[in-house]
Amino acid sequence: MRLKKEKGIIVAFDMEDTEFALELARDLRGARGNFVIKVGRPLEMQAGIGILAQIKDASGLPIIYDGKIADIPYISQRIASSAYDAGADAVILHGFVGSDVIKAVKALGKGDVIAVVEMTHPGSDEFIQPAAERIAMMLARTGLEGVVLPATKPERVKNLARIVQRENAYIYIIAPGIKTQGASPGDAIVNGADYEVVGRAIYNAEEPKLAAETIYSEVMDRLDDVE
Repeated sequence: MRLKKEKGIIVAFDMEDTEFALELARDLRGARGNFVIKVGRPLEMQAGIGILAQIKDASGLPIIYDGKIADIPYISQRIASSAYDAGADAVILHGFVGSDVIKAVKALGKGDVIAVVEMTHPGSDEFIQPAAERIAMMLARTGLEGVVLPATKPERVKNLARIVQRENAYIYIIAPGIKTQGASPGDAIVNGADYEVVGRAIYNAEEPKLAAETIYSEVMDRLDDVE
């Protein structure tokens, strides 16, 4: 179940409560909107890698394993292979590790490869941001399916999206940092992203499914205003 290059919300499952995660996954199956689920390390460390298949079965949605893989090609390939075999449709790697790592994981042919160009937090400005343009260009030439850009920095999304899509127009862009980290729904999508990633603002809400649907509607409204 590959991700499509279309506008939507990726719900970050970074909670540690397995039962709650499965309940939310079941709720999202019937949610109004285009949703994908991204499973982070906190949940995986509590529940084990088998949680990927459980969430996929419960939700019926595409599943991204957000392991932020950052190792040599051999180890990165083994980690990614385990995630794909456990039910992941895509895995996230760090782009700064270089093209040989991306190509090694791509060579598996088991699912989408997504790589981080630049991160949302201020510390990313210290070392990653100065190299982000070069990272973006390198990644776009490896044949991967998606990249991660920071929704908290809309101008960076706009600039980096242009670089990526100039090299490969088929790459989809996902952008974390919505709500809790400070970006507003639609900030990244109106600047070139395809998906916005929302975690705590959904799973910590009193009614998570309603929160997901509301944020999706807010994003679509922003997009309609621009168009």
